Amino acid sequence: MGAYVLDNGWERERERLAALEGVFDRGTTRHLDALGVRRGWVCLEVAGGGGSIASWLCKRVGDSGRVVATDVDPRFLEALDEPNLEVLRHDITSDDLPHSAFDLIHARLLLEHLPERVKVLERLVGALKPGGVVMIEDLDWRALFAEPAIINVHPSGESERNVKVWRALVDTMADGGYDREFGARLVDLMVELGLEDVNAEGRSPTYRGGSRDAVVPKFTLEQLQDRVLASARLSAEEIAWALRRLDDPDLRIGVGTMVTAFGRRPIDRAGEAGADAEAAELTLEHERLAERLGRLPLFATCTSDQLERVAAMASTGEVAAGRSIVREGESGDCFYVILTGRAAVRVKRRKLAVLGPGSFFGETALLTTGLRTATVTPETSMTLVRFERQAFDELLRAFPATARAVLEGVVERRTVTWP
Repeated sequence: MGAYVLDNGWERERERLAALEGVFDRGTTRHLDALGVRRGWVCLEVAGGGGSIASWLCKRVGDSGRVVATDVDPRFLEALDEPNLEVLRHDITSDDLPHSAFDLIHARLLLEHLPERVKVLERLVGALKPGGVVMIEDLDWRALFAEPAIINVHPSGESERNVKVWRALVDTMADGGYDREFGARLVDLMVELGLEDVNAEGRSPTYRGGSRDAVVPKFTLEQLQDRVLASARLSAEEIAWALRRLDDPDLRIGVGTMVTAFGRRPIDRAGEAGADAEAAELTLEHERLAERLGRLPLFATCTSDQLERVAAMASTGEVAAGRSIVREGESGDCFYVILTGRAAVRVKRRKLAVLGPGSFFGETALLTTGLRTATVTPETSMTLVRFERQAFDELLRAFPATARAVLEGVVERRTVTWP
């Protein structure tokens, strides 16, 4: 796997991976949760390491979803006991990936090590389903190499010595092809690859000497100390000093920023630009509609057979950003559920809400046989599920739990959000 400088076969590797999980998992799962990972998703965990994130994903997607976890050395992944997990021995730099197969792809502390990192990111994007999300987490060391360096150390009198140690360590990794600023480049790369809704967050942990978390920098230095010595950047005494300090509870040190970046693969446009929004059609080539409906809270109580029936009632459509789907004061005979994208809701031109995946609208005109009470305009391209009046009426009759959710939504909007 290219220039990956840390030895997966190291005798204390599981302990090192557990420490990484302790430091970074909380931030990773917070972002995955915010991205909407849910029941029925198909996920790819690249270089799954100790397996904590793969296990979290398995529980989140449930028995109707699936997680594929890969590694060049999958022995720790193979110890997991998750019925919806598939473990593969796989080198992301050379082995094939299926095209348009995953709702989510995640990799942490991997691409920064690979000379082929940009090509690998491009391959990961190609393995996403339209509307799928890629989330990459890598480090940014620019603060450490600034002049003067920006580093959090207590006691502060040790700052200069620590800067020398950690610059030497990172530079030694860079000798083998490591990109010390790759985390900072992720947003640009994702935008260049055509992803939508690209964003990122950085977090900089502080380690206390002698703690389990401090194993992360300590074990990294221990593994690479021979290379650092060979580079003549540090003496044996300086390395020994740094390792002793990482065992000292009086030390507090923060170096390196973990950047979590994510973006969504666009959904191909369908139909002519001037087509009526309520008549736009799109065939979902990459996933059956019933499976996608089953991920939405509105249909969470439906069985597989019921979801098939709901899907048979519906059609799917895609609308470009900026084209109103329904307009306040006009008549309407369609009810919509959002699969992907987001839309603004306006009443008397005043923006009242933003709707995202799983939200629905258009029900008021159908329930009252009246006029639309709001204008709904996509802020991004959107994939919608559309129920015409007859199908909507059948939906309410056949599925009481769904009908209740729709009615509760009407009450909430009329009494809280929409005038």
